[in-house]
Amino acid sequence: MRYFIRSVKYLLFICILYILLVWIIALTSYTEVVDGWMLLEAQLRSEQGVWLVAAFILLAIFYPRFGFMRGVAQRGSVAGDRVRIDNAMRLYGFEYVGAEGDTLIYRAKGVLKRATFLFEDRLEVRNVEDGIEIVGIRRAVARVVYQLQAYIDNSRYEEK
Repeated sequence: MRYFIRSVKYLLFICILYILLVWIIALTSYTEVVDGWMLLEAQLRSEQGVWLVAAFILLAIFYPRFGFMRGVAQRGSVAGDRVRIDNAMRLYGFEYVGAEGDTLIYRAKGVLKRATFLFEDRLEVRNVEDGIEIVGIRRAVARVVYQLQAYIDNSRYEEK
């Protein structure tokens, strides 16, 4: 069910973005006869428009597959590196909201930041066999894991 909801959200986002772009084109065009809805209708009735709609639907169907990931920071543990995890999350605009069992939950700070993630801003942090696993939206997980790995690697230079 979560997969379906993510696909629908992404489809709506793509459609809204496309409509906004068409309206900007219509507003900045040299002719005043064409409005945004006429231009949108003309584009969607063409063969190109059919292919565009098909591409939007395919992107939305596969978005949850490539839009979310699991990343692992090697040689770390949630308990031992909690401060480093919090610092890495804070650096990219995430805040701790709670725990579910042994999993830490983080969310983006602010409504605007959450909206840029389509309200799919939940990052789950847990211990795995070879380090710390972070699960969530791809662009956030990739950044946080990279930063957290740097913090863990540089921890050997900290004064004990």
